[in-house]
Amino acid sequence: MTPPTDILDYRTQSPEVSARFSKLKERPVVLSVKNLTKIFPSQNGDVTALNSIDFEVYRREFMCVIGPSGCGKSTLIRILAGLESETSGAVLLDGNPVAGPGPDRGMVFQSYTLFPWLTVKQNVLFGPKMAGQKGATVESEARQWIEMVGLSKFENSYPHQLSGGMKQRVAIARALANRPRILLMDEPFGALDAQTRCQMQSYLLKIWKNLDITILFITHDLDEATYLSDRILVLKANPGEVDEIIEVPVPRPRTVDQFVSPEFIATKHRIDELIHPKNKGGDDELHFPRMTKEGDDVE
Repeated sequence: MTPPTDILDYRTQSPEVSARFSKLKERPVVLSVKNLTKIFPSQNGDVTALNSIDFEVYRREFMCVIGPSGCGKSTLIRILAGLESETSGAVLLDGNPVAGPGPDRGMVFQSYTLFPWLTVKQNVLFGPKMAGQKGATVESEARQWIEMVGLSKFENSYPHQLSGGMKQRVAIARALANRPRILLMDEPFGALDAQTRCQMQSYLLKIWKNLDITILFITHDLDEATYLSDRILVLKANPGEVDEIIEVPVPRPRTVDQFVSPEFIATKHRIDELIHPKNKGGDDELHFPRMTKEGDDVE
């Protein structure tokens, strides 16, 4: 489909949005990724998943990462979480090298990773208890996190008694209970139905607004990236490299009404241009033999 010719330039920002980005870049850098490369050995030769990735995330920024299949989004976030080691380059959190998992980074996965034998409250308490914290204060804080995600009535329920969206809210509360510097989210709403996904996006924005937390969020959804983020890191595939970092010109606070705003449409259109370039061609083109009678057309 040919896009409309009157789409606003995605780089167009209102004075309010420009001022917001100026203030953002005055904040301390929480996460710094420098010349990050990841190579996987294989029987057919080495495969470069990520190549010379460079970017920074500022304090209390909400950054989304998006790109075509095979661009290394999940590999990137696993390296940031310390679950995977880089081949070369560096990941710095508050200027300190990341050398493995740590409570300074909270992680929320797409799949439901709650401990099924623990209640909601026990799941949220797991991190602090592993860190040696105990007593009434820790229990009180756990209840605060559970209340923040709207599940106070379910603190004694088990994961199998919860819906998918509720499980992910518990996962967010569990990740936040360690008071991390940055929350890493790997397509956390990808398995949810559309209605629940929208609710979870709103929950997440409210949580982010009220906490001193920085968020890096992996997604494959153009609407989700545009709705949630301050900036969008677009990766290209084979190998995964930084294609562009987009400053989202949509004003905050965000509402669903903005999905049809010129700024929202322009940003989404630009992401689509980067992920699905018109002149790409090649291996991704599909060629179907005709298997119906002539004249039996449906378009």
